[in-house]
This record gives sequence, structure tokens and C-alpha cells, in this order.
Amino acid sequence: MPVNKNALLRYKIIDRSLRNRYRRWTIEDLVDAVSDALYDMEGIQKGVSLRTVQADIQMMRSDKLGYNAPIEVYDQKFYRYADPNYSITELPLTKEDVRLIDKAVDLLAKAEGQPELQATGRVLKRVRKRLIAILNFG
Repeated sequence: MPVNKNALLRYKIIDRSLRNRYRRWTIEDLVDAVSDALYDMEGIQKGVSLRTVQADIQMMRSDKLGYNAPIEVYDQKFYRYADPNYSITELPLTKEDVRLIDKAVDLLAKAEGQPELQATGRVLKRVRKRLIAILNFG
């Protein structure tokens, strides 16, 4: 998990930028995009440093947060995702993720009769239906 909410915002801004294939992004462009967006969203005036954005890119590339973002540098200057369909906000579920979610749904289903969990019945049915769809087509 990111250390703070600003880190998560920075990752999302970098992600949104790198998904825009109509623009060529230098590291300086990414610093400007992050600084501008943080000012717009949070009123943060001091912006971010080049080193912060570089560290964010390294974190996004790593497995520490589960992103494994395929960020590449091309023409020795510009950044983009190697996979144009990649996004940190649309990570696919692994078979292990699905198995664990299915286990959690089973646990909730066992407790479904309790008054504070009465509304979970409808949700559990939808989640179970979605899990089946993922397993069959994913």
C-alpha cells in the first residue's frame, strides 16, 4: 500500500498520462503533470521533484504493490506502457485471487442469517455469478 494518499494519487496521474498514447511523455512532462494535478486536486503548491516521479515509476514497475507496470523508455527519452491496454486501475485477477475471493464469499454465506448481514445475500449472489464468469472466460 502506498505510504500516503499523495503517493496513490501520483501513481494514478502517471498511469493516466502513460495511457495517453497521443502524447510523448518525458520525465519532465510527467513531473509537470503530477505537480499540476496535485495542485488541482489537493491544492498542493510545491509540486513534486524529479526524484519522486522516478521513484514512483520504479515502484509502479515493481511487484511491491502488485502493479508490475510495463513502463518502458523509448527513443532514450520518452515513457509509455509497453502494453497499450495496461492500467494500474484495471489489473486482472489471478486464479489465486479468484480462489481467495471465492473462499471469502463462502465464509460470508455461512454468516448470512445474522441480522447485520441480511443485505449480503443479493451481493453474494452477484459476486458468485461474477466469479463463475471470470473462471469460465478469464
